[in-house]
Amino acid sequence: MTKTMPPNTSRKPLMVGLLAAIFFLALGFFMLWQRYQILLETREKEMTGMIDLVEQNIDQSLKYSYSAALSLALQIDNDGEIRDFDRIASQIVDGNPNIDAIEIVPGGVITQVYPYGENKEAIGYDILKDSTRNEEAYKAIESRKMFFAGPLKLKQGGLAIVGRLPVFIDNEFWGFSAVIIDFDNLIAQSGVQDLAAGKFEFKFSKVNPLTGKEEFFLGRASDLKNSHSESILLPDGDWKIHITPVEPHQPFFAVIPVAFLILLMAAALGWIIFNTMKQPAILAAKVKKQAGDLAKSELHFRTIFNQAAIGMARVDSNTGKILETNKRFQQLLGYDNSELVKKDHTSISYPEDRQENVQLMDRLRKNEIREYNLKKRLVRKDGEIIWIKLNVSALWSEGEPASSHIALVEDISARVKAQREREENEKRFRSLVENSSEVILIVDTRGHTVYSSPSLERITGYRELPTMENEIFSLIHPEDAPGLIEQFKASRNNPGFPFSGIKMRLQTKCVKYIWVEATITNLTHEKSINGYVVNFRDITGKQEAELNLIKSYDFVMEQNKRLLNFAYIVSHNLRSHSSNLESILELYEIESCPDEKENYISLLGNVSKNLNESLYDLNEVVSINNNLDINVELLNVGDYLDRTLEVLQLQIEKKDAEIKIDLPEEMQVAFNASYMESVLLNFLTNALRYSHPQRNPEIEIFGYRENGHWMLEISDNGIGIDLEQHGDKVFGLYKTFTERKDSRGVGLFITKNQINAMGGSVSVESSPGVGTTFKVCFK
Repeated sequence: MTKTMPPNTSRKPLMVGLLAAIFFLALGFFMLWQRYQILLETREKEMTGMIDLVEQNIDQSLKYSYSAALSLALQIDNDGEIRDFDRIASQIVDGNPNIDAIEIVPGGVITQVYPYGENKEAIGYDILKDSTRNEEAYKAIESRKMFFAGPLKLKQGGLAIVGRLPVFIDNEFWGFSAVIIDFDNLIAQSGVQDLAAGKFEFKFSKVNPLTGKEEFFLGRASDLKNSHSESILLPDGDWKIHITPVEPHQPFFAVIPVAFLILLMAAALGWIIFNTMKQPAILAAKVKKQAGDLAKSELHFRTIFNQAAIGMARVDSNTGKILETNKRFQQLLGYDNSELVKKDHTSISYPEDRQENVQLMDRLRKNEIREYNLKKRLVRKDGEIIWIKLNVSALWSEGEPASSHIALVEDISARVKAQREREENEKRFRSLVENSSEVILIVDTRGHTVYSSPSLERITGYRELPTMENEIFSLIHPEDAPGLIEQFKASRNNPGFPFSGIKMRLQTKCVKYIWVEATITNLTHEKSINGYVVNFRDITGKQEAELNLIKSYDFVMEQNKRLLNFAYIVSHNLRSHSSNLESILELYEIESCPDEKENYISLLGNVSKNLNESLYDLNEVVSINNNLDINVELLNVGDYLDRTLEVLQLQIEKKDAEIKIDLPEEMQVAFNASYMESVLLNFLTNALRYSHPQRNPEIEIFGYRENGHWMLEISDNGIGIDLEQHGDKVFGLYKTFTERKDSRGVGLFITKNQINAMGGSVSVESSPGVGTTFKVCFK
């Protein structure tokens, strides 16, 4: 007899199985939807991270370009000139891979460019007159900041970014210092090709300042409408960067296989429940046992794996095989769990890092250690290498045979990359500092130098400042040191504010002074510096040129003064002679007596003779002041004094004069030989001629050094000069102070002009009835 089940009994397992399948299907698709959202969010985060990194790379490249343009601008002096452009330009371009060329653009016209060969076509191009490109140039001038224009098609060919830094001298626009970055070079520096890795596409665009339309220089604009994208604005140049996925629907396609799997699992679950309901007793026990195991396994999985924020893997300590992994570990390596459990730990390790890990695992397996950690590299499924921090702990009790261990993996790739970039940036910055023509010092609050750049040795000869406790003020010229101390005091009260334009003299290793221009900035509040930053550069050539210009100006003014005085003398003396001639001729015309007329003719002869002497004297003065090719040589003053005394020997004996000489044998001066003979002869002749009538002449001649100059003193005990009455006329032309008829007032005037022409000076000390002393200071 066949036993049949009630209809409701046969329908119940089917209904329960169907409801279970529907519930599992709904739950599975809900989790699948969550997974799909996570994939979308992960891709968005990945795109955001990539575009942020591209933005940082481009921004860093532009900062280096700005540094290069600023370094070039600092070489432009106040006259708008830059010396040794090729050498400076080569140092900047060769030391900075971010730029391809630099330009000097005074007034908007390109006048100098490096490298010259491939950029010479740009010479003479006027940026400000090109209406298609000058808007960005004027924007840079208006903002007084560097502006990056482009990408532009260059005159010399190629597509490039042009950064223009406006340069102002005395608050007036002078021109630009410009850098050129090849567009392909900028793309390479941004790293977009490496970051895209075939999954994403980058696009660069910019709004044309003339048309107002967005122009694309990398990629196409049409792709932006059909896919999700991230975009950012770069403020330096009004550019946009877009990133779009190559396969925008990839997350959707990724969940389709899982959807089919959920359908199959739901059907399978419904079928299992349907069959289980047919065998209540057996299935009830199995379901209870499986539910307990499932709950325990699920708890273990959730607490150790799913809730972990870092990658985790359980590894067989004896074979090195991977037993199970969590989602984070799978995400880090790009494998799913089924692929990973077929591998051992060495297959995913970077070859150079395997040995150390194997040695540590061997010690762990032998119970020599219970845990270890190290930094190493892993190879992802796509071939990318990532840096991780690995922590390994044994899962067996001490004394038991090794079984398995847990490996905790933290991704530190970004940290390692940032550290390497920081080291590279520091290396690049150090290279710029070490090769700069400007010296950088860091001085602490006590005035001691705690750092000096290598350019210190190139400029001063010192590798380190050889002063007591590195106290820098000892090397400053005594006249300039007080001013420098005042600038330090002012900087102390104004942290962060640069005090520039400080000119002073600095003693070098070869014990000579050079002129430097310094800038002092108080950065004692910066922990990394904790001192005063002193930048200075050698301006000796420029300063000496300015001093020579001042000396030339003073010399011209002195010459003008002499010229005016000479013109007055010429006018006065010649007018006197002409008046005498005119008066004698008038008397001659009205005189009828032949004897008187003959007397007037004699007078005309005397006046003519005096006129001729005056013209001779004036010609001698003109010759001294206008002779620009005076032969100057090193003369021994003693030798020329001996010759002069030989010439005056008869006069000395006739006057019974006593001559006392005290001249150093090494007394040599740079002077003209003829002028030296004239000067000594004039002074000694005057000493003999104007001797006192009641005593024999005594003449003393001394030579000595004073303030680095040779001095010559010639003293006599003659009649002397009343300096209170005639002090301002002693060296004047035709100025006499005695009743002697042979006094003409020309000798001292010519002597003074000869000494002045040689760069020296002469002074006089005298008292009536006592004597006179002339002091000559040689150059």
